Amino acid sequence: MEIRRLSYFIRIAEDGSLTKAAGMVRVAQSALSRQMRLLEEELGVALFDRTARGMRLTVEGEHLRASVAGPLRELELAIQGIRTGRSGAQANLALGLPPSLADLLARPLAMELHAAFPDIRFRLVEGPTGGLIDWLGRGMIDFAILEETSRNDLLVEQKLLSLPFTLIGAVEGDGPAGATVQAVEALRLPLIVPSHHLGVRAAINDAASHWQARLDVRFEADSARLIKDLVQSGMGYALLPDSYVGQEVRQGSLRGWPVADPALTLDIFFASRKASQSAGRQFASVVDFIARAVEDKLRC
Repeated sequence: MEIRRLSYFIRIAEDGSLTKAAGMVRVAQSALSRQMRLLEEELGVALFDRTARGMRLTVEGEHLRASVAGPLRELELAIQGIRTGRSGAQANLALGLPPSLADLLARPLAMELHAAFPDIRFRLVEGPTGGLIDWLGRGMIDFAILEETSRNDLLVEQKLLSLPFTLIGAVEGDGPAGATVQAVEALRLPLIVPSHHLGVRAAINDAASHWQARLDVRFEADSARLIKDLVQSGMGYALLPDSYVGQEVRQGSLRGWPVADPALTLDIFFASRKASQSAGRQFASVVDFIARAVEDKLRC
């Protein structure tokens, strides 16, 4: 079975369109369609349901994608590692970030990566923590910054740091009387929280369960930027890591109370596939660079 044919299959599966995939891999649509027919004949199953709206994977197609996407990406990384230093050779790597961290890190991190690794083409992908873990395992991205541990045996991760939570509220309005707020008091306020039950929301839910505090959820929003806007409008309070809200608190557009007794924290992890650890020195250098850069920026 040709590896190139499997690579075409993965491209079509991700794009859901023969036309889009043909443009991405720079192969004529008719030739790409023939390659898929040959692959289906070789396997003896239909991999796609072909509809007017595009190409949809069958059950057998989903199974094949889940089985080969990760190993194919590892093969690509191995080849990139061998070609490192060759004239004209360019690697490509993808980093995933949850939306809240993308708001903080994407632009400065992209600039630093470009300066440090001019021969690598980076792709930054934004998505929820659960999606990033899934995409890592399937080879769609090569590493990710996560707001909680992956609990995935296919991945290797390192804890970068723990971020303390801050309670934020509107500048105009009531709030806790002291300079800090107790965790149980903060949890009982009318809150605006993320809807995804991972990362920040999971930390809030765990704390509420520990303190037997019933959350008064006024709104759910998955963008830290939107949460801060709603808080600023007086719609409620929010619990977010200090790094996510420090600038607004210092500038005076939001009020902030560090959470104490005990402090609530969010653990930040850097994750990649275990199989990628043998991808070569260049890959290892990128891993070390990103981990250090993210840790430095979140500590500020």
